[in-house]
Amino acid sequence: EAAAAAAAATGGGGEVETAEEAEDGGDEASVARLGSALALGVAAVALSRRLCPVPGYDLPVATALTVAAATAFPAALAPLTAAAEKLGTLALYLFFATAGWVGGDFGTILGGAPLLLAFL
Repeated sequence: EAAAAAAAATGGGGEVETAEEAEDGGDEASVARLGSALALGVAAVALSRRLCPVPGYDLPVATALTVAAATAFPAALAPLTAAAEKLGTLALYLFFATAGWVGGDFGTILGGAPLLLAFL
C-alpha cells in the first residue's frame, strides 16, 4: 500500500513495478530479452543442423524445436514474447527486402516466384 500511495502521490497510476521490471527498466523488449530470444533462435538452428539427417530441412526442424520448447516451457519463455516478436518483425522486413532485391527484372521475379512461394 505504501508503494501504491507513493506512486499516486507522484502522479503514477498506482501500478507497482516488480523487481524484474525495475531491473530491465520495465521494457518488455529489453536488450537482455532481445539477446535471449536471439540466442534461443540461434541455438535452435544450431541444434537442428546437428539433428537433421536431410540437408536443407534444418529450418523446419528448428521451427519444430522452437515450438516444442515453447509448448513444454511456456512460463519460462513467456517473458521473451515481445522481444521475439520484434526480432521476427525485423527478420521479416529483411526477408522481404532481400526477396525483392532482384534488380526489377520481371522475368527474374517470375522465375523465382515458385521457389519463393514454396518457401512461404
